[in-house]
Amino acid sequence: MNQKCVLILDDHQLFGESFAVLLEKYTEVETVYTFQGISELIRFLSQHTRQKFFIFLDYYLKDTNGLAVLGDVRRLNKLSKIIFLTSVSNWQVVYNIESHFPDAIVSKTSGLDVLLECMQIIDKGERYLCPFFQALKSANQDIRLVSFTARELEILRFFVSGHTIAETAEKTFLSRHTIVAHRRNMMAKAKCTSINQLLNYVNQCKLV
Repeated sequence: MNQKCVLILDDHQLFGESFAVLLEKYTEVETVYTFQGISELIRFLSQHTRQKFFIFLDYYLKDTNGLAVLGDVRRLNKLSKIIFLTSVSNWQVVYNIESHFPDAIVSKTSGLDVLLECMQIIDKGERYLCPFFQALKSANQDIRLVSFTARELEILRFFVSGHTIAETAEKTFLSRHTIVAHRRNMMAKAKCTSINQLLNYVNQCKLV
């Protein structure tokens, strides 16, 4: 494996640092940078637009999720490989991540062998789903699944927190009409007849 440079976005500092040490000590990764905030990562990528990175994104971030940064990362650096490294164990969440086509999704419980295999495979231009999530996928083939966009998940987070349509509109810089339209579309996707049903679905699946 050629020398690689890794970026890690995880708001749990201890995990990020431990994971960085693991990669530097036991793989041919040359350099690892860790970031706790999205703005730090975006600022770094805007200064390194032509360098290839393996970017590990955590799904659950403070006040948002990793999907919210996916578009910016792709826009700023088209050479990089994007890997969701997550503690998620719900297939609905993993399915939703997969629907946004990252290069890989890997469980935080994976061993070093899986991480090495992941980087080798996506370096060849193939997508990778770790064995843990492959098994989860096989076990949930008959379950109805829903794919939400990063914007929809942002709005859902406010709804789950008890914010009104007006408050959500203000915080997301969208009109009330747009928030209502998003809510209607999300309810249709999840086949829910009320906002309470939708919020129960989101909570059960741990989407936000």
